[in-house]
Amino acid sequence: MNGLKHFVTEIAPKTWCLSEFNLVNTFLIEGEDKAVLIDTGCGIGNLYKSVRELTDKPLVVLLTHAHFDHDGGIEQFKDFPIYINENDGKNQSANMENMKALFGTANLNEARRFYIKTRGPIRCPEIDLEELYSLIPEDSTEHNYEYIPLEDGMDIDLGNRILHAIHTPGHTDGEMCILDEQSRVLFSGDTANKGIILMRQPDNDTRLIKICMNTMKKLWDIEDKYDVLGAGHDAVTMSKQIIKDYLDLTAGLLDGTITGKYEESGFRKGDVARLGLAELWYQCDA
Repeated sequence: MNGLKHFVTEIAPKTWCLSEFNLVNTFLIEGEDKAVLIDTGCGIGNLYKSVRELTDKPLVVLLTHAHFDHDGGIEQFKDFPIYINENDGKNQSANMENMKALFGTANLNEARRFYIKTRGPIRCPEIDLEELYSLIPEDSTEHNYEYIPLEDGMDIDLGNRILHAIHTPGHTDGEMCILDEQSRVLFSGDTANKGIILMRQPDNDTRLIKICMNTMKKLWDIEDKYDVLGAGHDAVTMSKQIIKDYLDLTAGLLDGTITGKYEESGFRKGDVARLGLAELWYQCDA
């Protein structure tokens, strides 16, 4: 394995983004007694070492959802408490089947290689793909873990710093956001980033769009508690205005004032609509 390390950015006091080479973002938040890691990326490179270079506090892992690009590095953290919403945690095997359908394999290392091949040139063009391939672990192919249910409204006390868990379904049934009022950052996973993906529904059913709209309303109703998003992809932080844009976009799709169209862009294929900062792939095939 080469010496390439996660890209570390301090976004607030004792609050860091550890970017998995711009493929996906994870976040580390330290309190007086313990630290929280939000998501574990795909498992490309040594995230544990990067975490321990920043804090030696007891660690808790919070997973925003159970897609492999957010929980694929969990094997490095199985000695620590792992929290995920029950709706996603109980469906680990189903998520692996979805990964197989999307990437053509249920082998994590093969999926990591495919992820690098398809996302790397777009998200991290400055790094040679062979360098990223060399960071794939040699024997990491299994993917299951014990977890503690992360529930809506749950507080996680780090010692003079409390994080709030918010259930924000849409991208997955169990998607969660984590609010840190101290740093005024909402860690949004894939709930809200530059391009939200809602998988295609039979007969173009709008159920997921309605769920997404309700989630955005829930988050916009508390927008006075945060200034920026710590996003799962694309940028380390984003303006909270993107939440309002997604709220207006989903409402427009549902009442017919906004229409989208089918596009193929990079690794994405499906029906997409845009408004302001928001880009919603609301009937996505890939």
